[in-house]
Amino acid sequence: MADRNTEERLRRELDQILLRLERQECTALNDARSEGARLVGDMFADAQVVASRNLDALTYERLSRRARELSNALERVRDGSYGSCEECGGAIPAARRRALPGVTTCVQCQARGESLRVRLEPTEGISRRPRARHKNGRRDEAKT
Repeated sequence: MADRNTEERLRRELDQILLRLERQECTALNDARSEGARLVGDMFADAQVVASRNLDALTYERLSRRARELSNALERVRDGSYGSCEECGGAIPAARRRALPGVTTCVQCQARGESLRVRLEPTEGISRRPRARHKNGRRDEAKT
């Protein structure tokens, strides 16, 4: 279902992401070696270093996930299933595949899957009774 241009486009994007991941790994390794020098004992400066490290880890995770998606898409191109919805077997529009090269479902199946996930997720809200109030409007802290 996909042509040679699709495979080349996916391969180029995957190569770019793999190069970015490699650069980020080198940077992370160098940062880890100099970590002691970067921490200065100032709570705010050290918090910035830690926040930067966490942001780098999130970026690496996002790029890794994208690389896996592109690798899977390339595999689907090679076996001829690229462009077919994994759920219903229908065609995934070319515009959707260009926008989201790793996409595996059509819009309808994606929407159906998302609505199912929303319905199955547990609610996280904790219901609490409001505290009793005195006649003057203040809360009664002792009667909870």
